Order: sequence, then structure tokens, then C-alpha cells
Amino acid sequence: MSALSPKSQTSTIILTSTGAAGDVAAAVPYGVYTGSTDFLSGAALQVNYVFKKLGGDVVDIELTPSNVYAAYEEAVLEYSYIVNLHQSENVISSVLGMTTGTFDHKGERKTGPHSASLNYPRFQVAQARKIGDAMATNGGAGGTTRIYSASFSPSNDTQDYDLQAIVENASSDGTDDGGTAVPFSGKIGNKRIFITKVFYRSPRHVALLWILWWRWCSWKLFHIWTVFG
Repeated sequence: MSALSPKSQTSTIILTSTGAAGDVAAAVPYGVYTGSTDFLSGAALQVNYVFKKLGGDVVDIELTPSNVYAAYEEAVLEYSYIVNLHQSENVISSVLGMTTGTFDHKGERKTGPHSASLNYPRFQVAQARKIGDAMATNGGAGGTTRIYSASFSPSNDTQDYDLQAIVENASSDGTDDGGTAVPFSGKIGNKRIFITKVFYRSPRHVALLWILWWRWCSWKLFHIWTVFG
């Protein structure tokens, strides 16, 4: 058996114990963070970490510092993805409704809006308070909306009245049809009014007929009860 005579007793590629920050920018494949001095120094220090972690002082590690720089860039990109994903879930209510944009392979915005004028409105306590006040006003249980009352004199042989026009005229003139000053003077304009209640008082002779009719019915019922009771 012939003796082996290798040309070299050691590996031609052995990972060094330290890296160089000046070599990082040319070694990383994407170059996303090459403008950051913290990234460059961190990648150089990562070589020392890998050398110690894999036992470079005991065995030969057949890696180059460029391999470590590339892996370090991939790790930083993955960490950035995790952080950005978490932050996007926290602020999604603030970015809903914004116009979408386009981004390059580095995540840098190429086109799209610069402002947040198209943001989806966030629900706040003030909004809930306004909704509650409006519902309380409509239900007659409070609220902050001021409610006015108005009145007019009916006309003979007329059953249909345009309440919107009546109130608008009173607001423009400052007085109702009886000459009494109204508290909503100049507040209507061309705005639509919302009527919640209408009070109507029957003429005196009609009310008197109702009273006589009710008494007559009561007497009839009492008479029937007396006869058959």
C-alpha cells in the first residue's frame, strides 16, 4: 500500500475568528441595510459568534465570512418581517381606507399617498357620545339637542297644513301668525325640521258634544243595569 501524500494538511477554506465591517457591503446579496453602520458592525461581530458557537478553535469550519454576512442579512430581514407584521396588526384600524401603493423588493415605497387624509375613521368615545345624544333626543329621554315648540291658528275648511312652510315663515318673520315672537327666529332657513309631537285642541263645541254623548251612554248603561240587574 502506497502512502498518501496530500498536497495540504489543512482545509483551504477556514472561517476566521473575526470579521471586517468594511467587507460586509460587498458580500451581502440584497444590500438592504448596507447604509447602516450598526448592521455592518453587527455582521462583523456575527463572524466571531459563529466561530465560537461551532468550535472554530477546535475544528476547522469550512465557511467564509461572506457566508456569515449573507446569513446575518437574512436573519435581520426575517426579524424585520416579524416586527412589521406585529406593528401592522396594531395599527390596521388607522390605515384602513388609505389608497394602496407599490413597493420594491426592498420594501421601499415607490408610489402611493404621503398623507393620512384618506384614513378609515377610528371609533372614539366622542363619536359614541354623539350617537347616544341623538338617540336620547329622538326617544325624548334627554340629549343635548335643543327642541323648540311652535303653534299656528287653523283655518276654516282646511285640514292639510304644510308645517315646514309655517315654521320657516315664522322663523323668517320672527313672529308667528298671532304676532308672538318665536325663540327660533332666523334659525331655520332652508333646513328641514323634525317634528316629534303634534298637539291639537278640539273646538269647545266639539268637546261639549263628546261630553254629552258620553253622559248619554253612561245613563243608558246604568238604566239597563238597573232594569236587568
